[in-house]
Amino acid sequence: MMYTMLMGGMLGFVSIFLVALGVGKDPLSALGQASMGSFLCGLLFLWVGQIWIKNVRQMLMEKRQAAVAAMAEAEERKKQDAKERGSKPV
Repeated sequence: MMYTMLMGGMLGFVSIFLVALGVGKDPLSALGQASMGSFLCGLLFLWVGQIWIKNVRQMLMEKRQAAVAAMAEAEERKKQDAKERGSKPV
């Protein structure tokens, strides 16, 4: 999580600094705005990263539960087939 916040902070700083300089702000004002942008983008990236990781964990858990259910169903079907074969008259 720390790396997502750092990456968001760096991306926010550079992009806001360049945009502020591009619209004609003086460098000191652009630096102040970029600092605030760095903080806010870092928090945004942290929040989005947490949501993404939570969703990936949930998806993996659902896949695992589906696989376990499929294995149980196959085992039950196998038992049912063996029971049917065993009960048929010869």
